[in-house]
This record gives sequence, structure tokens and C-alpha cells, in this order.
Amino acid sequence: MPQSKFKRPAGFEGTQSDPEESYRAGYQHGVRVMLRHLESEQNLDMERLTKWVNGDLTSWRHDVQAEPIPPAP
Repeated sequence: MPQSKFKRPAGFEGTQSDPEESYRAGYQHGVRVMLRHLESEQNLDMERLTKWVNGDLTSWRHDVQAEPIPPAP
């Protein structure tokens, strides 16, 4: 896999050689994190969650200087 311009967790480089496999693994991980958050939330506020996804999370995704851990909802 070519060197990424994004910060990655230690040991991530070279663990997946197929870009499609990497994409699918990231997608699956993201869905699991979202499900854990939704299951733990007592008073689910979809408006706040939507703003987080469209704001902080989207900004983090495109920020090459951001740490590899996404912002909390």
C-alpha cells in the first residue's frame, strides 16, 4: 500500500495491501462504533448525531493532520 498522507495508528502500514479490503474494513469498523454509541445512548438525539456526522466527523475525515482516533459523538 502506498504511503498515506494521513496519520495512522502504529503498525497500520502494510497490514492491508488491497485498497478495497482497507476501505471495507474501515467501513465495517465505523458501523460498529456507531452501533455501540447508539446502543449506549439513553436519549438518542438524531439531530445532534446528524450534526456530528456532517460536521466534526466529516472534518476529521479530510484533515490529514488529525490524529487517527475520530472525534467523539
